[in-house]
Amino acid sequence: MGYIIAHDMGTSGTASSLINLEGKDGNIEIIDSVIREYDVIYPQVNWAEQDPFVWWKTVSENTVDLVKRTNLNPDDVDAIIPATQMDGTIPIDKTGKPLMNCMIWMDSRAVEQAKRLMDLTTTGAMLKNIRKIYTFLKITGAGPGPKDILSKILWIKDERPKMYADTYKFLDCKDWLLYKSTGKYITSRDCASVSWILDINEGKMNWSQKICDLAKIDMEKLPEVGDSTDIVGELNDEAANEMNLKPGIPVINGCGDMSAALVGSGAVRENEVHLYVGSSAWLIAPVSKRLRKIAVMTGTVLGPDPDKKYMLVAHQESAGACLKWIRDQIGKDESYEDLDRFAETSLPGSHNLIFTPWMFGERCPVQDPTLRGGIFNLSLDHTRADFVRSILEGVAHHVKWMLKGVEELLARNKGKVREINIIGGGASSKIWCQIFADITEKIINSMENPFQAGSIGAALIAGVGLGKYNNFDALKEKVKIKASYKPQTQNKKTYDKLFKAYLKIYKSVTGIYKELNR
Repeated sequence: MGYIIAHDMGTSGTASSLINLEGKDGNIEIIDSVIREYDVIYPQVNWAEQDPFVWWKTVSENTVDLVKRTNLNPDDVDAIIPATQMDGTIPIDKTGKPLMNCMIWMDSRAVEQAKRLMDLTTTGAMLKNIRKIYTFLKITGAGPGPKDILSKILWIKDERPKMYADTYKFLDCKDWLLYKSTGKYITSRDCASVSWILDINEGKMNWSQKICDLAKIDMEKLPEVGDSTDIVGELNDEAANEMNLKPGIPVINGCGDMSAALVGSGAVRENEVHLYVGSSAWLIAPVSKRLRKIAVMTGTVLGPDPDKKYMLVAHQESAGACLKWIRDQIGKDESYEDLDRFAETSLPGSHNLIFTPWMFGERCPVQDPTLRGGIFNLSLDHTRADFVRSILEGVAHHVKWMLKGVEELLARNKGKVREINIIGGGASSKIWCQIFADITEKIINSMENPFQAGSIGAALIAGVGLGKYNNFDALKEKVKIKASYKPQTQNKKTYDKLFKAYLKIYKSVTGIYKELNR
């Protein structure tokens, strides 16, 4: 029997799963999963880092535990595949040593570098930089913000020039795991495309010398680019020893967490939409052509499917992280289930209490690293239940804001959104699923194994790479719906009123946040 070991490495921890692609009745079977958590390091305001060695230690220890707990025979492992957080920047020297912690996707220190590359702050700035903007749009599909890899590489070049000179390769988070596993410096096209250095045009799909020249970075410092389904090498002796496996196991290139989630959500066919709700949130749909609308910071990047090359992405910076912050900082040792029960005792609309979930800036439909969270219209009449429910509703209001842009773009591709598959930790909350349905006015399908969607998606991608499946469309039947939530029309008037207020709040406070958090 052949198994896949999938490592779903996120911001707050890594879930490593042993998966049988041909379990009972031909369905996917998760034999066991091991989860270890770790912290984000915040050295300064707007900085967010993690130690790559902590990631590797976590992945290795998780694998050792999987082998021990399942009595796994290493000969039965068909492949190993990583699926990780994206937009990380790790400078590596020629010996493979990281020269600093990874600047993860939350890190927005490279504000000035992003502005220098693609200034969209004012109409005047856009007109002044129109040629640069056009070049980025034509080649990469969008352009770098302060949290993106190209801007962070430039930050290193500007602020730490010796480190830049000593850098042999700049690796993303997944690329580091691949290097430790195989000794290869390689990335996947989906991860490379959100660096805004990759040419995503048909027939290109590789690093752009023109973008490198424009940004004045050295293209030879970038890793090789391959497909997510590629076998990039074999597990080396050192890695095998640390994982209690045998050398020679095929290692699949893998993908970013968004690509794995797309496959693990079951929404793999043209124009189908899934919503991920974890620390952050996103809406994604696979499409066969490039789509974008800069005004709402929504567009296509490369996905894992070679037939439907692109995925339309709208990314929300903070979602479940808001609920976690409340639980950890001002809670009373409640579980998430306890918070759900609190929220259920409030009414739809939380008695007109509005929470804005911009707790670490925002990417879409506005890109502004200075935005921060807030609670509005708070009175002495409000309860903890109102407060908790308003957090769930605030995240859903932001999803609705993003969905408007997604729907407009999918309409250009002859798509119409009637239902959305939901995965991630948020999918386990029945009340949150219903709130999403009510606020977005879409059917919300909660998928089976929503926590393991990333691992399932990664394992299915490995299955394509190993030749077990002919194409990505065939993967839809492998992922099952657990429950569906229909919009409750009696709540429409309340939520429409609050959504209008939510948008007005953004317009009224954005200037204040710029002054406070510049």
